[in-house]
Amino acid sequence: MFSEDANILKPQSEAAGRMREYADVLGELHIVVLGKGRPIHTPNLFIYPAKMRSCGAFLAGRQLCRKNRFDVISVQAADDIGLAGFLLAKLFHIPFQLQLHTDVFSAWYRRASWKERTRYLIVRFLIPRASVLRVVSLRIKKSIESRIKDREYRIINLPIFTDFTKYSEARRNEETDRRFENYEFKMIAVGRFVEKEKNFLMLIDMMHELVKKCPAALLVIVGDGPDKKNYESRIMNQGLEHNILLEGGRSDLPSFYKSFDLFLLSSNYEGWGRVVLEAMAAGLSVVITDVGLAGEVIKDNENGRVVPVGDMHAMMAAVLDLYKNPEKRKKLAEVGTAAVRNLIPQTKEEYLQKYRESFEIK
Repeated sequence: MFSEDANILKPQSEAAGRMREYADVLGELHIVVLGKGRPIHTPNLFIYPAKMRSCGAFLAGRQLCRKNRFDVISVQAADDIGLAGFLLAKLFHIPFQLQLHTDVFSAWYRRASWKERTRYLIVRFLIPRASVLRVVSLRIKKSIESRIKDREYRIINLPIFTDFTKYSEARRNEETDRRFENYEFKMIAVGRFVEKEKNFLMLIDMMHELVKKCPAALLVIVGDGPDKKNYESRIMNQGLEHNILLEGGRSDLPSFYKSFDLFLLSSNYEGWGRVVLEAMAAGLSVVITDVGLAGEVIKDNENGRVVPVGDMHAMMAAVLDLYKNPEKRKKLAEVGTAAVRNLIPQTKEEYLQKYRESFEIK
């Protein structure tokens, strides 16, 4: 497997834990990952850091392929790393699996920057050459089937498994309640501060209008990233320092969620949107843009609200509706929580079996 997730090199991280589980169910797993660190060797999991993007990944992979006979080469990134994995699969005559974790077919994705446009073109090249595709949402699966029609594909739709019990069973934090007790309506958004994807500036602009109708409204945005200073500047320029708080990453999100009334997702594109399900499991109603799991899990006015991508006025209208109708907000939260409980696969064992099946070449 080729990956760009450097957290795999941190033994205590969630990503590293997933890799250990994958190795157990697959039998043996070798991962070339971009990042610095020492190689990790266990009886069935082998992790090799590569410092030089495609060149380093290709050379590390070639050395491995010369020493071992692999059943599948899998890539987690549709970029130059994905191309390196594909070339090795061709060179050593090994079946090739392509994983798609982002909706690269979204028009918003393609126009985000030249990097996203290049990745889109690479995906168009790699898809017809893959033995099997693994996607994380029906949205991506349908996009592939509608846009690339020159052959049939074996497409496995399998989002990353999340144990939602820690969110549903979390206890409310009294200290957090006291911290925000002077606010009438409390909203939360979570994500990396990358504007071209998460579109948090839209939420900041929405709050500028919303506080005119609800002066005691609060929006907490949890995360960090390269666009943090842009958000701080916009918040200050609009005089929203008391209504919008930028919160660093929190390890207590399950209990932190309990102090809020509403979860917001403003993304321009998503592969799936796990944070939405986590918020729902914690008991929050949600308003999200039409990305990722929208339509597949979140259905407008049934278990949440779905608004058009980039439409600030539609977002604010949905937020105002749920602010003025607490009973509706409560009902959507209850139905949403039930929807999360009914997600399939429901257990880690079921998920890992489906994960193994996603590597099988028929």
